[in-house]
Amino acid sequence: MTALRTLWTRLENHPWLTMTVAVLAQTWFTLNNRALWFSDEVRYADAYRNLAEGGKWMVLALNGQAYPDKPPVYFWFLWLIDKLTPLDPPAVFFAGAACSGLFFLFAAHTLARTLKFDRTTSLASSLILISSFMVAALLHYSRMDLLFAALIILSHAAFYRAYTDKTEGWWPVWGFALAGAATLVKGPLGFLFPLINIALFLLFKGEIKRLFSRRTGLGLLVMLGMLAAWVAGVIVAEGPNFLINTVLGKQILERATHTFHHREPFWWYFAAFPLAWLPWSLAVFAAPVQKLLSPFFWGDLWGNRRQAGPKTLLWIMFAATFAFLSSLSGKVFIYVLPMFPPLAVLIADALRTMNETRARRLWTLVGGLWIVIGATLLLVGDLIPVPVPVHGMGLCAAVLLLGGGAVVMVRAKGFRTALLTCALSMILWIYPVGLLAVPSLDDAMSPRRQALILKDYIERGYAPFAARVYSGIYTWYAGHDYPEYDNYSKLIEEMAKHDKAVLVIRASRWEDVRDRLPEFHVVDRQSIAGLVHVLAVKG
Repeated sequence: MTALRTLWTRLENHPWLTMTVAVLAQTWFTLNNRALWFSDEVRYADAYRNLAEGGKWMVLALNGQAYPDKPPVYFWFLWLIDKLTPLDPPAVFFAGAACSGLFFLFAAHTLARTLKFDRTTSLASSLILISSFMVAALLHYSRMDLLFAALIILSHAAFYRAYTDKTEGWWPVWGFALAGAATLVKGPLGFLFPLINIALFLLFKGEIKRLFSRRTGLGLLVMLGMLAAWVAGVIVAEGPNFLINTVLGKQILERATHTFHHREPFWWYFAAFPLAWLPWSLAVFAAPVQKLLSPFFWGDLWGNRRQAGPKTLLWIMFAATFAFLSSLSGKVFIYVLPMFPPLAVLIADALRTMNETRARRLWTLVGGLWIVIGATLLLVGDLIPVPVPVHGMGLCAAVLLLGGGAVVMVRAKGFRTALLTCALSMILWIYPVGLLAVPSLDDAMSPRRQALILKDYIERGYAPFAARVYSGIYTWYAGHDYPEYDNYSKLIEEMAKHDKAVLVIRASRWEDVRDRLPEFHVVDRQSIAGLVHVLAVKG
């Protein structure tokens, strides 16, 4: 135990190095060992290429068309990695995911320290995040969500510092600037989450008047100035109608109130969040939930609200964010990320005082989950419905079994030992997953194989067309833009103008139109993320 305490002390004395080594240990070998997957990775890759090579810096472009789904800042971030490192795409995209993940861990640790939690709790919260299945997965998937969540968390930290210190200083300005940056990474939730949560926190404490200060006004102007600069760029690039109808109307208001995809019922996150937060959602079974049934608990909470401190803010960050997301029309699994850091800090703090019975229950559940998943992969892994053989399944299962067994074995040795075991087990598990299992899924998850066939036909003089497929999924690997149609009559009319044409279409849609295209014959079928896509040619 003396050696373990020495190791823990060194890690908590050097938290930034600890987090950097942890991320590096599980990402260095995966920067370019698989294809880009359906659907976001290949689409973001084409958007980045159009930025870097086509000058689309304000309004992204996908498959030759304006792509207003995302603001451009994450792609600027990728451009910096591209220019400042020897990496080239697609390795740049995976490096962007790893760097975003590291920034996310840094932001979570900064939140813990800003809220006056000690080094032990702050390090413990970092280890909890590192050993989360979803965070580990996102370190290897090219999306902007980790960077988005990191900026949101840092904005919360700045606002807390601004409105709880005796003098607010320039922290309100920093809070609004970070919220503005988050908005320019992925959208309005970037400023809504921190502003709503800090306002609820101050309202609960009876200190809402602290929001109304000159520095708050200055910070708001800074954020609005940042957003206005981008809005001006959108107007210059695409015109005011594009801003009003497409960006503000379709992409923001319609997604929030009556989304055209990802529409789910209000209770959806009650099912999705526990899965996303595994294994740490199991902590609820070790929590003293009976307190919530006591009227004295709620009475004390309300009676002492003016003394509410960091834990109150953390609970608001979780609960208010959860409620807000549930109220939206569109619901996406990955939107839950900003709730992870506050819960990680709360769990880490609870581990410090958790009695032995509850602690043993928690670590038994966490280790048991690993064992159950490992045993399932070992026994029925070959029955997983994927159209390609998955390599290294046995080794992945073995690491899960050993890691889970190790967590169970050390369950009585204190939370430090158990957390270090969890984090180390997760890092080790990523090796067989990242080197063997995930790359073997390329033909099932990436459009690369079919896109390269499409590219060959295009270079042989065939006119390319797409119908009823996810927009832009072939462009990166095909190296060419192609027209996309939802209207079959218009598609058939345009293809009739060419002696040689190649069409990509979902198999289910092909059955709807094949009788109207007797001159076409199917040359390839590929199941991509569970959806069968057909490539048909004429000429």
